[in-house]
Amino acid sequence: MGSTSRPDRPAGGRFEELREAARTASVPAWVASILLAAEALVLLALGVLQVLRGFGSDIDDVGRAETGGVLAIVGAAGVALLAAGVLRRGASYRSPTLLVQILCLPVAWGLLQAGDYGYGIPLLVAPLVIVVALLAAGGFGPSASDTGGPATRAGQDEHEGADRGDGRVPRGPRRP
Repeated sequence: MGSTSRPDRPAGGRFEELREAARTASVPAWVASILLAAEALVLLALGVLQVLRGFGSDIDDVGRAETGGVLAIVGAAGVALLAAGVLRRGASYRSPTLLVQILCLPVAWGLLQAGDYGYGIPLLVAPLVIVVALLAAGGFGPSASDTGGPATRAGQDEHEGADRGDGRVPRGPRRP
């Protein structure tokens, strides 16, 4: 038997693809992915802390504490996946990233109204910066991999020979 590596994938696999994406990413995409990675790390740390706290004697509902910690760890893995997807500028990562950031805003607002500025301000600023960075990176339009090739001008048919030469674009089926 030969090597198990696939010829269409670099030797490093997905991590090599991620490194290449990091080298070619724009500055706004870098900013968004780094902030998403920071969110993932904070969420992971809070999840682990919650799980460890569940073993303590001062917790009333151990099951609730453990479940919350595990959900935070799973959420951290999801946000880390979004960070990698944003860095690679994958089209399927745009909507979930935007949704997660929008869901952070009411939580941040509630924390600010409760006077928890140390938690509320970062939770308000980071999602806003991520959304602005995605907009600046062109994160809501089709990426080059989403389109089948070079973009066509508006009003032109993509089929060969569709232009009659008179400036009009044919509508409906072609007639001989």
